[in-house]
Amino acid sequence: MDLLKRENVQVCEKAADWRDAIRISVTPLERNGYVEPRYKEEIIGNIEKLGPYIVIAENIALPHARAEQGVIETQLGVTLFREPVLFDGKDTPARLFVTLAAKDPNSHQDALMAVYEIFGDEEKLEEVLKAPDADALYAFFG
Repeated sequence: MDLLKRENVQVCEKAADWRDAIRISVTPLERNGYVEPRYKEEIIGNIEKLGPYIVIAENIALPHARAEQGVIETQLGVTLFREPVLFDGKDTPARLFVTLAAKDPNSHQDALMAVYEIFGDEEKLEEVLKAPDADALYAFFG
């Protein structure tokens, strides 16, 4: 999957809250030049306005914002939190954050299809959530 580079995959123990989790999950994309520094705050602002729309299933969050909100180049980032992250107004926790930076509506579709294949297989998702480190986590998406 060309839209996921190993340097954008990480495993973290926990986040202080959902805002911290967003900032942590966007950090590799920012550090590696795929998004502007403001991208993480744009996502947070969108969630504050619209609610936790990024939590797409139990244990899965898809942080993203519009291209004009700070995307430089299309890329995915994957962050696994050992401890669940709760969002205001949502009972469903998230641990796997697949952060999307998309320059246009089409460039990320192949990557999302591969990600959804993992999400659709409960056994595989359980394995992903138990990944011991970032290399093992990256291998699930390769």
